[in-house]
Formats: sequence, C-alpha cells, structure tokens
Amino acid sequence: MTLKLGDMVLLFYPERKKSWLVKIEERELHTHLGKLDLKGLIGREWGEAITTQKGKRLFILRPTLEDMIMKFERRTQIVYPKDAGLILIRLDIGNGSKVLEIGTGSGAMTALLARAVAPNGKVVTYEVRKDFYLMARRNLERTGLLPYIEMINDDAKKAIKGSGYDAAMVDIGDPWDIVGKVANVLKPSGTFAAVTPTMNQAERLTNKLEEEGFTNIECFELMYRRIEARLGKTRPSTQMIGHTAYVITARFTFKRS
Repeated sequence: MTLKLGDMVLLFYPERKKSWLVKIEERELHTHLGKLDLKGLIGREWGEAITTQKGKRLFILRPTLEDMIMKFERRTQIVYPKDAGLILIRLDIGNGSKVLEIGTGSGAMTALLARAVAPNGKVVTYEVRKDFYLMARRNLERTGLLPYIEMINDDAKKAIKGSGYDAAMVDIGDPWDIVGKVANVLKPSGTFAAVTPTMNQAERLTNKLEEEGFTNIECFELMYRRIEARLGKTRPSTQMIGHTAYVITARFTFKRS
C-alpha cells in the first residue's frame, strides 16, 4: 500500500534507535539529523528508507499501538507496556468483552484495552479531571480506537454506569475507595487489576480487596532490561526500565455485606 496525505508514519533512525511519529502533511520535519519534507513520503511504501537533507537514512515504518502510546501527550506516568502486557493477560479480555476503567489518564491503557475488546466489545472509562479527559480524547483519536470506547468525564466514586462488566482496570491515587463500587458491577469471577506507585498503597488496596470478596489477589512488579545483542560482544544494557508501578490483580467472588 502506498502512503498518502494524512497517514501516520513512524520514521526510525536505526543507528541511535530514535524515532518520530508524524502525519504526512505539507510541512517540513526539523530534526538534529536534518530537515525532511514530509510531502516526499507520499507514494512511498512501508519499509522504504528516505534521506534527510543531511544525508541520514530514516526507515518508514507502520506505527504500532506501542509506538503511538509511548508518544502520547501526557502529564503523568503511563502504564508502561512491560506492565500492560501482563495486565491484559490477567484481565483475560478479548473481542466482545465489556471492560470498566477508572482513571483514564493519558489514555494509554485505555487504548490497549480497546484494542483487546474490539470490534464487538466496549471500554467504559472514567476520568474526573477535565484537562486529562480532553488530553486522552486527543490521544485516542490518533489511534482510531474511539468507536470501542465510551469516555465519561465524571467521578466514578459517585456512580458507575451499567453492570455486568467482565473486567475492571483501576489507576487512581486511592483505589481502595472505588473497590466496593467496582464489586457491585463486576460479573461473578470477573477480573480486576490496578496499578499503584507505592507499597503502602498496594498494601491498603490488597486489604480492601479481601474485605470486598475478591480472591486470588497478587501484587508484583516487573523489570525490563534490554540486551545489547552484537556479534561477539553481547551484554546487558547499562540502563533498564526498573520500577514503574506495583501491579495488583484479583478475581471477584461475591459481594460481602
């Protein structure tokens, strides 16, 4: 498929593993590698190389959802892909699932949830802050996943729309305060996941989950270290993505009175 005006592309510079997510439009992209006329991408094919004004080669790649998420506009830390992958597995969602999200934030996890439940499922996501809600909508519009998302700019602690959710994802500062309401709308044996930045929050949330009838509760963190794989001199990278969040997952059994 040849590229056209308005397409989103990832321009990748392999020597430094640097990339730019851009829309093909009538403007120049200015980088430390030189200028590039984005109109010159029209008619090109995925995987081709294009040269900047300084003679640097950039490869034209189709943006993955991870590429888009990592370049989302954001004001707080997102749920990183290293955490999100296992969260999705633990939530056990797929095409047709109905998912509740409390705390849209930048929309990074929302996009991953929506990709998992499309085309017949739905993600209902709550964000109390208007500025975050508008930022997330801008981000999600770029992914093309908005048809599978219902965004609500309100406080889920007041009330949660609907019931019979297959899974719930929570990313707010005081997740224990929403557990009771989540329990009211989850299906029996429904799945639950949350992220917290501190151990104290994880501890308090775990205790509340037990009180509200959840079982199979686990708390963990994931580390991600790249390996510099080069012929004859492969070694671990000197940098790594260490602690990003504590992840808590659980299964709902019944609502305790």
